Amino acid sequence: MAKHFNRFPYTFAFGILGALWVLLSESMCPFWVDIAFKILGIIAVGVGVGGRLYSTLFIGGMKNEGIDGKTFIDYGPYSTTRNPLYFFSFIAFMGLLALQAQILLLCVGALGFYWIYQRTIKREEGFLIDKFGDSYRQYLKSVPRFFPRRHFETPEQILVRPKFLHKEIKRGLVWFCFVFFLLLWQTLQAFGFLPILFFAP
Repeated sequence: MAKHFNRFPYTFAFGILGALWVLLSESMCPFWVDIAFKILGIIAVGVGVGGRLYSTLFIGGMKNEGIDGKTFIDYGPYSTTRNPLYFFSFIAFMGLLALQAQILLLCVGALGFYWIYQRTIKREEGFLIDKFGDSYRQYLKSVPRFFPRRHFETPEQILVRPKFLHKEIKRGLVWFCFVFFLLLWQTLQAFGFLPILFFAP
């Protein structure tokens, strides 16, 4: 099943439901807790976007084909985790949800992310095993799938493809547009210009 899993319909449906929850709800937390969540959320989005940019320096345009079609990227952030782009996306996603200051939303969001992306990762691993064989199987054994280990190694020089870095910069700007939009929406709700249908812990 994982080899044929397409995450995009699930991501779209999950995103629509999540957006409705976020836009129509309000936190039950005290004011100072709400502010703390927002500060941590903005920091997490920044870390996530920065981590994705750094990872793209190493992998941009070479995720499926490797450097020369025979060698995959296993250094830089890919020496600490096999999926740094997904890991940093998770951090940014949790940061975005944290702006809502709802523990329940964070838990549901984390579970939804895990359900979708662990299937996506298994499908991609199957493809990469077929392409790179035993060397990739050894990589699977030595480097964790998601949460980084402490070990880090990188060569003195790497190949960077600016086209893919520029695309990732644009994606990073979209993350911060979401932050701005959500904070603006919450401000309009606080002044009574937009509806709040329910409160969540």
